[in-house]
Amino acid sequence: MNTSFRNWSFTVPVAILIIASIVGCAEVRKLTYAEDFTYVEDKDIKSLMRKMGKGVERLGQLVEKASTTDTGKQQQIISEMSELERVTARLSAGHTQTNQLFISDHIEQFITDMGTAKMFAKITPPDYSKAEEIVNKCQDCHKWR
Repeated sequence: MNTSFRNWSFTVPVAILIIASIVGCAEVRKLTYAEDFTYVEDKDIKSLMRKMGKGVERLGQLVEKASTTDTGKQQQIISEMSELERVTARLSAGHTQTNQLFISDHIEQFITDMGTAKMFAKITPPDYSKAEEIVNKCQDCHKWR
């Protein structure tokens, strides 16, 4: 009986300590970062960047083959830009401060440029020059990667 009590007197506090540590670690971010700060996991960034890369590639292909009189292609280009805007919004974490400092430095300008390119693509006849700039914009951030 005495040995059983010793095991319990050791096991219970250790179990409580482990559980408290696990729960506590989840709460640490809330305490160490400002309220308007969003922690974005690296795996999420990689996934979003892959989506963005594929979207920019599709946009480039669409723009390359587009004529200003093809309204079907115009709608595809606008649709692709809308999808890129959604991915970009997720990358910007809703325009909050994030732990991804390099992205934070450049994402707002990219969002602005995307809005301008989309506006130019919507006019009649469409002007895809800004969309072409979007396709080339990736090089601004990724030239050293």
